[in-house]
Amino acid sequence: MSLNDETIYLHGNLGREWTQKEIPSTGKKVLENALAYQPTKDSDTTWIDLTVWEEKDGDTSHFKPIQDQSSKGSRVIVRGRFKSRNYTGKDGTTKTGWNCSVWDIAIVSRSIKESSNFSSGAGYLGPADDDYKAKFKENTGLDYDDNEPPF
Repeated sequence: MSLNDETIYLHGNLGREWTQKEIPSTGKKVLENALAYQPTKDSDTTWIDLTVWEEKDGDTSHFKPIQDQSSKGSRVIVRGRFKSRNYTGKDGTTKTGWNCSVWDIAIVSRSIKESSNFSSGAGYLGPADDDYKAKFKENTGLDYDDNEPPF
């Protein structure tokens, strides 16, 4: 099994602020960012372009919580479909670029109470108090379910 075209989870830090764009050929709206992935402290960093798409009905209400709760440097976990592409770098060598169509994204925090999930269907790792449940409903429009898996 190769990483290309597979659904996987990946963690890293956001490399810039989120930008919202419209795809000219389709009119669909997307959020874009880049994820810095470094599997170990001594490894090279791999940059992965992140794309969060509008819902099938054109709804983009999930964009705002993502933009409000994460920014450059935020540590996140993403789940989505990863694809690779080859391109020629400025130095003339062939390089590989990565893109992820994001299905779920969550902020990673050392404290469970501070963790945030903001894509539809995203659950919460650990028990949640009433304040968290209210914030979850406000951000996602969904009722919090203690039994829902994290992604």
